[in-house]
Amino acid sequence: MQIKHLIYTLLAGVSFSACNLLGPVDDIHPDYVLTDDNVITDANSAEYLLNGIYQYYRQREFASLRPAMFILTGTLLNSDVEGSTNFANNDVRIENNAVLNYYTVLYSIINQANSLIVQLENKRPQGLSDTRKSEILGEAYFHKAFAEVMLLRAFGEFWDQKSEYGIILYNEPVRDNSEAKGRSTVAECYSQILSDLKQAEQAPAYAGMAYKVNKITVNALKARVLLYLNRYAEAAQTAQATIDEALGSGMALESNYLNIFSQGFSSHELLMAPYVSYPQEQIYGSKVTDAAMRGFGTTIKLIAEELDPTGNDPRYTQTYLSTEAGNLLQKYVLNDAATGDNNTYYLMRLAEVYLIKAEAEARNGQYAAARMALKPLTDRAGYAAGYVDTIADNDLLLAIFRHKYLELSAENYEEWYDMVRYSQLDGTDFVSLGYVHSMAHLNLPIPRSALSGNKLLEQNPSYTLN
Repeated sequence: MQIKHLIYTLLAGVSFSACNLLGPVDDIHPDYVLTDDNVITDANSAEYLLNGIYQYYRQREFASLRPAMFILTGTLLNSDVEGSTNFANNDVRIENNAVLNYYTVLYSIINQANSLIVQLENKRPQGLSDTRKSEILGEAYFHKAFAEVMLLRAFGEFWDQKSEYGIILYNEPVRDNSEAKGRSTVAECYSQILSDLKQAEQAPAYAGMAYKVNKITVNALKARVLLYLNRYAEAAQTAQATIDEALGSGMALESNYLNIFSQGFSSHELLMAPYVSYPQEQIYGSKVTDAAMRGFGTTIKLIAEELDPTGNDPRYTQTYLSTEAGNLLQKYVLNDAATGDNNTYYLMRLAEVYLIKAEAEARNGQYAAARMALKPLTDRAGYAAGYVDTIADNDLLLAIFRHKYLELSAENYEEWYDMVRYSQLDGTDFVSLGYVHSMAHLNLPIPRSALSGNKLLEQNPSYTLN
């Protein structure tokens, strides 16, 4: 572990630091740094640089926004996260440190991926087979695409392909902050993401490890992106192909909903979940308890009751519990020093792919196919066998939204981004439904520090600089 830590530290010399994003800093001239010529010399150093990307997902900076986003969507009531009241009111400040950290770490992932890609594409490191070289490149391109998607939907107008407010795109590693760069259009961003995902198809086959990127993970993200692009036939087709490949590779929906989470990252339903091995490797904030969240939001309860007035949906009744010891979210129950158990994050699950297919089919007018895609999840939740057939065509899209909200709550922020998409596509008024307090801002503000360090970077239109 000490050797790995040293290597990760050295690799930081070629990684994208927060300073590169945030503006001028004093020049620093270390006695020794790794250069483009010597950072990858053999198979081990290539693997270490790749593992350095995975490390970012376990950092505080990546995780600190989670409770805040769940407050925004009404999943949680309040939290000790900075600016929680602002998130509840959808009035986030541009100085918010959780937002800044999230913005910075995602660009760090992109820069580390770019460093690996540039280093490896034109080299044949000693001991690294051509097959493994391609797989590493596939993983790196996936991480780049994944971070781009996360940035675009958080800070860009991802719902509008005609918008000028995309994100800053980087295809080369950034070594200094001497050159300002503006935002690309949303269309350009999606073009880059799809290009990166095409390259990511080199990723290895699924080998039972949700904490390692594989071909199924790549296709699942592509299905999500195609849904965001309103390319519904392609999204449905890609989702179905992903499901077929997953089932054929030994993946499956868990028969019991809570089994997903009690197994840490070992569930066969997980598509992307950072690795945890206590005590050597921990994920910041992996146990979400009453210390981090001050009660459950009203929206999660409201949606559960709208879907099942009898109150038997386990995605709510077994997941959100109030006890004498406080509020418990059963998705994050592990953090036991005695047993070594520790929670991971659930960034992508197979259940989401079923829901992507369901929505895509419904939006394409294929209502029977949409119901069939939704059915495995409603069956698992204990709904009657013919439940999906009772949903009218006109009500199907909102029903899919509600099931997705309940299924993926407090996991990967899809609750909010679905609200944004539905409001823009269908005019769904989530304020009138009582789900959120405000839809005044559909994205997060570009952090003030990022703006001050880049004269070409524009703030999102719904925010004003003070």
